[in-house]
Amino acid sequence: MTTSSIDKLKSKLDFSIITNFSNEDLIANLYIPVCEVSGYVYVVVTPNTHLDYVKSKIKDTFGIDSLKFAKVEEAEFNELFSYVEQNTEQNTEKNTEKNDILELKDDDNAENTDSGEILLKYDSDEPDDVVISEDGTEQDADDASPDDFGTKYLSKKIGEVIISMGLATNEQIFNALIAAKREHIPLGTILVRQSIITLDQLKMALRAQLGIDTVDSEQLNISEKVLSILPEDFIKMYKVLPLVSDDRSLVVGMVNPNDKQTVANIIAYTGMNPKILVLTHYEFSMCVQKYFNETTKATNKIIKKIERQALSFDREETLFEQAQKELKDDSNIVVKFVNKMISDGIDMGASDIHIEPRLDCYVVRYRKDGILRVALKLPEKSELAILTRLKVISKMNIAEHRRPQDGSFSITYKEKDYDFRINTLPVGDAEKMVIRILAPAVSMATSKEEMVIVGASKEDTELIKKMESVPNGIILTTGPTGSGKTTTLYTLLKAINDEKINITTIEDPIEIRIDGINQSQINTKAGITFASCMRAILRQDPDVILVGEIRDIETLETAISAALTGHLVLSTLHTNSAASTITRLIDMGAKDYLVSSTLVGIIAQRLVRNLCPHCRSQYYPTREEAELVISGGEEEIQKFMKTPVYKPNGCEQCNYEGYKGRLGVYEIMPITKEIKRLIAQGAHDIQIEEAAVGSGMNTLHQACLKHIIEGKTTVSEFVRVLGPVKE
Repeated sequence: MTTSSIDKLKSKLDFSIITNFSNEDLIANLYIPVCEVSGYVYVVVTPNTHLDYVKSKIKDTFGIDSLKFAKVEEAEFNELFSYVEQNTEQNTEKNTEKNDILELKDDDNAENTDSGEILLKYDSDEPDDVVISEDGTEQDADDASPDDFGTKYLSKKIGEVIISMGLATNEQIFNALIAAKREHIPLGTILVRQSIITLDQLKMALRAQLGIDTVDSEQLNISEKVLSILPEDFIKMYKVLPLVSDDRSLVVGMVNPNDKQTVANIIAYTGMNPKILVLTHYEFSMCVQKYFNETTKATNKIIKKIERQALSFDREETLFEQAQKELKDDSNIVVKFVNKMISDGIDMGASDIHIEPRLDCYVVRYRKDGILRVALKLPEKSELAILTRLKVISKMNIAEHRRPQDGSFSITYKEKDYDFRINTLPVGDAEKMVIRILAPAVSMATSKEEMVIVGASKEDTELIKKMESVPNGIILTTGPTGSGKTTTLYTLLKAINDEKINITTIEDPIEIRIDGINQSQINTKAGITFASCMRAILRQDPDVILVGEIRDIETLETAISAALTGHLVLSTLHTNSAASTITRLIDMGAKDYLVSSTLVGIIAQRLVRNLCPHCRSQYYPTREEAELVISGGEEEIQKFMKTPVYKPNGCEQCNYEGYKGRLGVYEIMPITKEIKRLIAQGAHDIQIEEAAVGSGMNTLHQACLKHIIEGKTTVSEFVRVLGPVKE
């Protein structure tokens, strides 16, 4: 059987029957009763199933000896049994509720349950309309396909269907109905938002109930041309979405596919007879937010103006004259577009804006929470004017396209000052530009409150406190760009800030201003570098020194000298793990015995996206997922596969992305006597890491795995940030 056949079998499972049999008996004798239709019990079996035993068992249980068998391969049987096993527990109480049922009185729309009266009953004994064979005897898989389990859900309400499939309990549906009525949101959307069922399970239930295919997630990437087939007001009022069209045919997703009047209106408006697919209210809301929000509409409006002026952007025009005109004229449409592009990046919390060439156009991408997202395509022939505008305000050479350039500029937006760093890079016969958005400097008052490091466990925090309590030495935070290293150092500074000590920093730039701390900013043009400023600070009688980044041997040697003369030095370094930091320091030119004597501790860290608590859904990981995050043997893999974890869904709270914010993953390595000895002996970083793990250190992989088990992040985030685990 195919995967789709197994999915159909899952949709036909009647847990009020299955719960009469123990899971141990089902797996031991290789059979699963699926449902009872018109006096026949349909049973899934394998080629190795003892059919006489199954007949006897079912007859003893139900007094029915009319069976129909669907044979599957053992691998498919195991997949179906795993699904049964995961969903049996929440359905066991149904056997004691034979006289209770859920009857939902709502409108004709299967999912849109904004309704009224809620009564409790159980499935009626009336036979469903089904398609069955006529002989009444056992059948092979070829004869009894999942489709033979028929249209048993077609006349039922969506809540009844979900219960019959074993996806939710009576109590869960009842509570969800109350919430649906209160919030005027369909039942299915409430169930997904509450993580009772997944979006895929809701679609499966709707297909079974309506007998109509549902919209595929890929079909929701709708082109602007197709979207414009129907007016925005019509789309919002009737909850429909044009999905695909070739000017002769049209595919439409409808929240209420039984609304014949709306279908007639679509035919009258487009002149095409549409193919109707079921669209969940949940997906419809997501698409409205994506395609019709005010920010998108405002940006598209500017783009259309640029497209109308595209003919005036001539590559032969004098760039200097164009730049001077743009610099003086704030009403220029390109200026407005650049301002809108930058302000959108700030509003969405992006860290970088990428303007890059593709084969037939330029695109703009924003990096948010570590992930790049395509925001828009630049109008044809407009890219030169847009790049020129950015070069002008960044004081870059507007005529230079063959060499990389760096520049910067500042703006005030919503009463806050933002700094931007720009870099251009020749790519092929075009030019790419990346804009780094530096968050405005904020003030942080000195506080004696408990140290809080987002994502760090209580044990991690205690280790960091011990490290920062030493009077002298070097504490390093390590990781790639944008992993939160500087934020961690600021947290440490805030915790130790006191009137009794002198804290001085060297930063590039100053991101957070802390009352009571002397903060200096790098200015390479004025000769103020990390190394030169460090030497000056040592004559300022400091107790604690923060160096934004150790970039060269000169800065490193000065930091080591400061640590040896009684100062506590905090800094950052770009390395992949805590242990490899030591190798990096020695590779930069530091003596191993000096590193051994001055290093206090290393905090390696990463940032992973935090699951949205409002819409995450629970599931059991597959073996493939377990092998990506578990480095132990078979026993550890099996244990993880039986551990419930979470995956993203998407809701209004998280802008339908499934994630909201980020949290840290930490690998904290205090420099113990054993590690000092290994450093002095020139040991490999693998030996150092093994010694640290033996002393109780959790690696980045172990820390992220803990976040997965606690429901804070996902397996896919683990792999994206850290890569698959290695032995």
